[in-house]
Order: sequence, then structure tokens, then C-alpha cells
Amino acid sequence: MNRAERRIRALLRQLAERDFAVLSDLGGSPRRLAILAYVADQHGFRYVEAHRVGRALQIHLVRTEHADTRPPDSASVPGLRPGTLRPLPETAPAVRLFRDRIELDAMADDLSVRSRAAIVTGGSAFISLCCLAAGWQATLVCFFGVDAVFMGFLCLDVVRRRRIARRVQAAVPMSG
Repeated sequence: MNRAERRIRALLRQLAERDFAVLSDLGGSPRRLAILAYVADQHGFRYVEAHRVGRALQIHLVRTEHADTRPPDSASVPGLRPGTLRPLPETAPAVRLFRDRIELDAMADDLSVRSRAAIVTGGSAFISLCCLAAGWQATLVCFFGVDAVFMGFLCLDVVRRRRIARRVQAAVPMSG
């Protein structure tokens, strides 16, 4: 039995025993958890939330009211290639939506943009102070160069967050 089959079997055992499930991935991979959330969705569970615990990523699933309560058959994994955690082409969009929702929920636990910008500016100031021996012009160039690079990465993260939020909002219509 390979690793994917063991993960699916452990998931199905958890689904059969309880009305909720907590899945975690030590590497923090939303892709693997999205596939497992898709499998749980096929067996009558719905995704609730995701959050980081250290480097691990955890998702919480809850049984729906009209779900079948008998234990799921370990051989029935609809939408996945046999023996793998790879979705078939027709189920890939649903798995991608789960991945986006998991990523968006995990990002909500991150520091705010202002806090990260303050940390980046402080780090740039520290690096430039280390370059002070080279002269004040080199210190200024180092400060603004490092700060620009860090702020660029911060802006890319904000753009990525917004893009994921738009995809999730477009796929899940607002109720109400």
C-alpha cells in the first residue's frame, strides 16, 4: 500500500468514526489537503475552515445533516486516479476551488500588511546599519534597495491574495 492509499484509508476511517474530521499536512500543502477535502466532500462532509499550527496546515470538516452515516468503502474514491492523490481532469476544478479556499483561510492567520511592512522596513534598516562602515551613500543605497525588494515581494503577496479571493468569490455565490 502506497502513501496516498494510506492517507485516504486514514481519512475514510476518520469519516466513519466521527461527525467531524481534522486533517493536517505537516508540510503545509494546500494541494494535498484540497484533494482529501474533495474526497470527504464526496462522502457527505463539508469544509469549514483552515488554519496553520506551526508549519503544519489543518483543515476542519463537518458531516452534513443528510449524509450517509454508514462507513465509506475504502475502494470508492471518485474523481481520483487510482493509487494517487491526483484528481481526474473533470474533478480538477472542484479540487482547485478547495485549494483556493484553504489557502485563503490559511492566509487570514498571517500578519497584516502594515505589520509585515514595518518588519520589512526594520530589517532593511538593520541591514543598512551593518553596511554603515562602507559609507553613508552605500548605507542609503543598501537600505532603499533591500526595502524595495522586500516591498515588491509584499506587493506580490497582496496581489496573490486578492486573486485567490476573487476566484473563491466568483465560484461561491454570496447568499442573501
